[in-house]
Amino acid sequence: MDALPTRAAAALAAAAIALACAGPAAQRAAPSGLDERAAREVLFRCAVAIRDGRAAEALPLLSARWRAAYTPQRLATDLAGAGPAAREAAARVVAALDAGASIQTGAGEARLPVGGDRAARLVAEGGGWRVDALE
Repeated sequence: MDALPTRAAAALAAAAIALACAGPAAQRAAPSGLDERAAREVLFRCAVAIRDGRAAEALPLLSARWRAAYTPQRLATDLAGAGPAAREAAARVVAALDAGASIQTGAGEARLPVGGDRAARLVAEGGGWRVDALE
């Protein structure tokens, strides 16, 4: 009689491990397209991931120059070493997007002003937007 609960527990544990290994980054590809909607989604997802300390989720949304320089572990280490600055910058981007701020798109670039002379910047890569700077 104990075999059924043990098997069920093992199956649940295996499913939980599989979901944990897949993680959010593996479940959602970055959106394609070079319109403002796609820029907003990429920027929002990246900023939330950085704000919440999910480097592995943020990395695929970053521009090629940052993806070439970082692994998820190194990005997490650098974000942690930056203290609150990186998370605060990401929080400003999220707040601006939540407030409905418009993203200025141009030839291969997009920009979201976040106050003063600061702006989040995106670059066009492979038919979609990638985050190059949060400010």
